[in-house]
Amino acid sequence: MAACLITVTGTEGLLRLDYKIGVDSFSIQTTIGSFYIDDTATDVTYTRLTGDVTASSGCLTIAELPAVCYSLFWKGLTGIVNYNIESIILGSEVISLPLIKFPESDLLLPEAVNSIGDSRIQIVGYSLFYDWSAYPTSFINNSFGYIIKVVGSEIPVLKIRNSDASGYIYIYGESTSCTLPGGYTPIDPCYPSFPTTTTTTAPL
Repeated sequence: MAACLITVTGTEGLLRLDYKIGVDSFSIQTTIGSFYIDDTATDVTYTRLTGDVTASSGCLTIAELPAVCYSLFWKGLTGIVNYNIESIILGSEVISLPLIKFPESDLLLPEAVNSIGDSRIQIVGYSLFYDWSAYPTSFINNSFGYIIKVVGSEIPVLKIRNSDASGYIYIYGESTSCTLPGGYTPIDPCYPSFPTTTTTTAPL
């Protein structure tokens, strides 16, 4: 075994580097600079989270795994009471969230998702519209839109349930550009500026 130098270059930004050693998976979230990993690493990829940074190495092949953005949007939902957003589904994984009132999720949804600390999934923009002209009898024109950036190929799905868990609503993300559309406000997720590593051991 030997150490292999990984170099992150660019003008600014943050990326996530993923790799395997045997059955163990590792992730490093870092900014411009350099660090070492074992030269026996396989399946080495990086995903740009912000900015224009890239990763390279003279001793390992590193492939870029681009992040993909999806739109979550709903409008004119009336007659839905005692429902809450409870989780986001990515493939076979369910990521729990604190219960968030639905459909009036406001900024609580971005705050909850971006506070998870999972660099695979971040809400990067939102558009909220309230039509008070018919208040308090109707909120039919209210709309809620979010742009969510996902690392990997899984489509994000919001799971929403009523108070006694007898009814569920699922909202599937629709593929969209990571350039925010007009009327959307950007969110700059707060990432640590130092590398962090997590290890997951595959079951035998």
